Amino acid sequence: MKDKIRLSTIMGILILLVFAVLLVIFGYRVIVTSGELPGKLSSVSVAAENQGYLMPALSKVQKVEFDTMKYGFMEDMLLAQMDFLDHHYETERLEEVRAINNLTAMSSKTADKLAYEKAKADRDAAIQSARLAAQLAEQARQAKLRVIANAVSNAGNTGWSPTASDANNVDTGDSSDTGSGSTKSRGGKQGKPVYADSHGESLGKFVITAYCTCRVCCGVYSGRNRTASGTVPTSNRTIAVDTSVIPFGTKVVINGQVYVAEDRGGAIKGKRIDMFFMTHKEALRWGRRTMEVYLAE
Repeated sequence: MKDKIRLSTIMGILILLVFAVLLVIFGYRVIVTSGELPGKLSSVSVAAENQGYLMPALSKVQKVEFDTMKYGFMEDMLLAQMDFLDHHYETERLEEVRAINNLTAMSSKTADKLAYEKAKADRDAAIQSARLAAQLAEQARQAKLRVIANAVSNAGNTGWSPTASDANNVDTGDSSDTGSGSTKSRGGKQGKPVYADSHGESLGKFVITAYCTCRVCCGVYSGRNRTASGTVPTSNRTIAVDTSVIPFGTKVVINGQVYVAEDRGGAIKGKRIDMFFMTHKEALRWGRRTMEVYLAE
């Protein structure tokens, strides 16, 4: 019984102590709070007053920030637009330069083409002129040959027979000299033909005409009996040549017969040979021929 009383007494004391502690703590807080309350109320009023100024200030700050952002964005937009315009201008400028370069290149090509076409036209005109000149020369030659043919056909009426050397006397535009002008003879001598069993290399094709020692063939040189090389002109042997092509003393084979280069003439140039005959009639019978000429072995 005594133990139960003691336990309840102890418990009651403890509860009282706890209650007392709580009361002390709560009372202290009330006292402190009551002391701080005027200051806190003052702080609250100041804060409220500051809040009255703060809100417009904040709105102004926000407006400034908004304006800054807005104008900054617009500035960025303007800068971007300016960059675009600059790029567009540069692109147009490049296109303009490229177009100018293309036009310059085209002009150069056109100039080159025009120069080429002009040169080609000039060349074609020169070729055409040369062909026309050749045709006119051929027509003149044919006309002169017709004059010779008419002279031959009228030989019976004039009392003389034109020879192939008379053809040389007709002005063909090559030379005023005719036949074998260096032949200084009156008649020459008759020779026997010498035939060749073989021959050497070919000298090419030559135009072979004929002459005799008459005044028609030899003009003022017809009264002397010597060739340009000093020999007596001999039929079936003597031929007049261009000594730069066939030197004096060279033996050649013409139509299987051997001849010797012993004479020359003003109209005998290049691959041309004047063959000596005793009479006009024989020279006329020979006429003008183109034949292969070979060196004699």
